[in-house]
Amino acid sequence: MNVLRRLLVLLLGTGGLSLCPAALRAQQGGPAVEDTLAFEFLGFRPGITLVALRDNATQAGRGVITCRRATGDLRLSECRAGLPELDSGRSVDLWASLIDDHAAILALSGRLSEARFARWREFLEGRYGATPEIRRGPMRMLQWVHDGRMLRLSWRLKGRDFETSVSMIDGPLLDGWANQGKRVKS
Repeated sequence: MNVLRRLLVLLLGTGGLSLCPAALRAQQGGPAVEDTLAFEFLGFRPGITLVALRDNATQAGRGVITCRRATGDLRLSECRAGLPELDSGRSVDLWASLIDDHAAILALSGRLSEARFARWREFLEGRYGATPEIRRGPMRMLQWVHDGRMLRLSWRLKGRDFETSVSMIDGPLLDGWANQGKRVKS
């Protein structure tokens, strides 16, 4: 199993993930999104370039991103940041896995009050539509899939707060990396 697949399993659970657009749409968790919408949350989106990622982190979040390049495949990088002012002056953590300086997997997370969590959820449902809630043990999730990309809101109650993350995955970018150098059978 390659490194990014392992990261996906950790991020998304053990249910597995096929990255082709038709399979993503067929997965449990929600409707396809209208073609006119592109996934975005707090100024970040799947496929965002490293330059734009750093600009957003610095300007909107008042944070600094640190990135480490993989030693086995120099096209891969992992970036992390604490963004103390990203969400209306509140802190959000950022983690991104990049391929050729584009975010293949991006997660924004934080420990949210009930009101702040409700705001995140209402924003996403308002923009991308209602979708069934997925339950896996104490975790709850809402998931949207469009054009081979996925956005997932995950949360669990921790005391009076919600441990929450918004994950975005660029399936075509991951597929392109995984299939690079492989011969296509005719």
